[in-house]
Amino acid sequence: MDDVLVSSDFIQANRVLKITSPLGEDQLLPERVTVEEGVNRLFEITVVARAKREAVKPEELIGYLVNVDLEVREGRRRPFNGLVTKLMEGPPVTRGLRSYTLTIRPQMWLLSRRSDCRIWMNKSTLDVLEILFSEHGLPAPDIDGIANVPPQLYSVQWNETDLDYLLRRLEEDGLFYWFEHRDGSHRLKVADRSSGWSKPSEAAEGESRVRLAHGSSDRNHINEWTREFAYIPGRRSGADWNFETPNIVPGTVTHALVQMPGATARELYEYPARISDVQGAERAEKLRMQAAEADHERVTGKSNVRILEPGRRFTPYEVAHPDRVCEEHVIVSAVHTVVDRSYETNSNEPEYSNKFEAVPSRVPMTPHRNTKRPRIEGSQVAVVAGPTGEEIHTDKYGRIKVWFPWDRRAKKDGSDTCWCRVSQPWGGGTWGSQVIPRIGMEVMVSFVDGDPDRPLVTGVVPNPANPVPYELPANKTRMVLRSNTHKGQGFNEITFEDDAGKENQFFHAQKDQTTRVLNDRTKRVERHEVASIGGNRAVEVSGNQKHEVGGSMNTVVGGTGPMAMALMGAVQGLAGQTAELLAHAGNVGGAGPGLAPFATSLASSALGFLGVDGLTARQGVVAGSSPRADAGTALAGSGTGVGDAASGLFPLPGIMNTIVGSFKSDTIGVARAEQIGVSKVTNVGQTSMENVGKAKNTTVGEEYVIQVGDRMLVTVGREFKIVVGKSVLVMDKDGNVTILGTNFNFTASGPVTINGKVIDLNP
Repeated sequence: MDDVLVSSDFIQANRVLKITSPLGEDQLLPERVTVEEGVNRLFEITVVARAKREAVKPEELIGYLVNVDLEVREGRRRPFNGLVTKLMEGPPVTRGLRSYTLTIRPQMWLLSRRSDCRIWMNKSTLDVLEILFSEHGLPAPDIDGIANVPPQLYSVQWNETDLDYLLRRLEEDGLFYWFEHRDGSHRLKVADRSSGWSKPSEAAEGESRVRLAHGSSDRNHINEWTREFAYIPGRRSGADWNFETPNIVPGTVTHALVQMPGATARELYEYPARISDVQGAERAEKLRMQAAEADHERVTGKSNVRILEPGRRFTPYEVAHPDRVCEEHVIVSAVHTVVDRSYETNSNEPEYSNKFEAVPSRVPMTPHRNTKRPRIEGSQVAVVAGPTGEEIHTDKYGRIKVWFPWDRRAKKDGSDTCWCRVSQPWGGGTWGSQVIPRIGMEVMVSFVDGDPDRPLVTGVVPNPANPVPYELPANKTRMVLRSNTHKGQGFNEITFEDDAGKENQFFHAQKDQTTRVLNDRTKRVERHEVASIGGNRAVEVSGNQKHEVGGSMNTVVGGTGPMAMALMGAVQGLAGQTAELLAHAGNVGGAGPGLAPFATSLASSALGFLGVDGLTARQGVVAGSSPRADAGTALAGSGTGVGDAASGLFPLPGIMNTIVGSFKSDTIGVARAEQIGVSKVTNVGQTSMENVGKAKNTTVGEEYVIQVGDRMLVTVGREFKIVVGKSVLVMDKDGNVTILGTNFNFTASGPVTINGKVIDLNP
């Protein structure tokens, strides 16, 4: 029958709806369109259409831009443009057509198809917006007229889609957005103030006035217009913590511009408010107050006006009441419904209606922070980062930089991350602990208040690349604090060994150890103390110094260890003579048996010297195994050996033995006193000289013996006098010799010669 239509007969020309798609002209015939759009939301268009083909492949439509045009008036159409994100195949319908449902969204929706863990450094929200749109290949957004948006030093996109992260940033900075459609394209429009609202579109032909007639069904009329007012809190406030200003808690209070009874007593307070200073607090709370104020006054309505678009200005006017002046408004939400049944029957007119929400155009649609901020519960692993060639990278607060394993873009040199505070066991005003994790160390990072933007290093953990100081579990009883020489091979260390019976505190200084005590220092060693100094030692005592040695004391100057004993080689003979003299002196003094052991020790040159075992132990102290390997265990053992060996150096307590290899000088400014209980023996191998400036007085209780092997010379400047009881011998400088005595006995085995100028015998 000639009057029966087939699918090829249907075209979209002169119909209220028209769709342009990659399938070609008139291949899709739209029957019903629902458009949900608004400010601060992605639009969604649902199209129910008849396809002239039995089967439409998904890849022919999904991911492609399509146009849905709505006839506004004859010769003028309003475009809706978007990306097909979903295709639903319906049942076959009449005349060989099949029903399909298309879901169309903005290209910005593609940002929801990619998630990431990413660090954004020194980027403002507008920077993030442009970067993400560029990465996704989307048209650049319209951001003209936006005031300066401050960059965020450090912001983490944590397991969020690009869309969620972007929306979150827009909300934080009070930026609102909507989409503007053109034939074949759509574009994101962003604003931060009411002056950013757009003018009427081309479809409206620049006309901003819209007729308002309550209950009217005429075309291009607003038939419902209801104003709504909501109670909002009278003020917003917030506070946070900034460690750089510990005496000032950043915070502020912002009052609402909308005045309502009792509202000032209702405050919305939050902590943490994600602010670092008062200026930032004022800006943040102002934006949050603006978001609440945008909810105060709202218009809901219905109409059949086809030019109402989100973000665009319009002014309603009442024809019946021209005296009523309406304020300019902006659509913030709209749902359009279009039905065209002309492909089924010619008897029905197309249907169009919308319902909308609007606000006065003086109101910025500052968004609420509805996009949930991610939280990181617990701790994460990170690695300390820093410039190439450095081992320690820190700032004046001891903060460090780290890179996270999840950061696929990490440069690992610290240039693309923030400074992280490091938790210390103790901290105060220039006191406390200071341990700075080094580049390459694995650290544990927590997040203050669970905020990914606020990392806090809480500890360092070992791994195969950074093992523990001592092998475990073999050394499980050790508690160790070991550092590492900066750009070197050494280390400093404090180790506590808690193995029962082997407890030890080990201290290792790679170079210098400096101790400063402002008052008293007291030290008590219950057993041995062994000290070995490779270089020099200087002790300065401003007050008094007291030494008490309960046993004996040996002092050697000129050699250590075997070299100390070698010093005795030069005086080996003297030692034997000294021993004999000491024994003789003891006999003379009546203490022969008591001095005999000392004499024997002197004779053998063994007094005060270490034996073989002692010297072996000493070698372990001087040049033992590496302390890095055993925490000083070998050193402690060698020291004990030396201490034990020192116990047998002397036959009796109370002995002090001094050996000087070359020269000994005593200089005393005023006086010197020496008390010797029994005997004093001085044995000089070559020469002994003594110089007394004024007087010398020697008192001998019983016997004074002088033995001279060759010659004895006594030189007296003025007078020489010997007195023995009543006998006197006097010689003076003038040559006078006087001998006084009671009886004189001259006995000679040979001749006696007396020469004189005058010899007077018994005058």
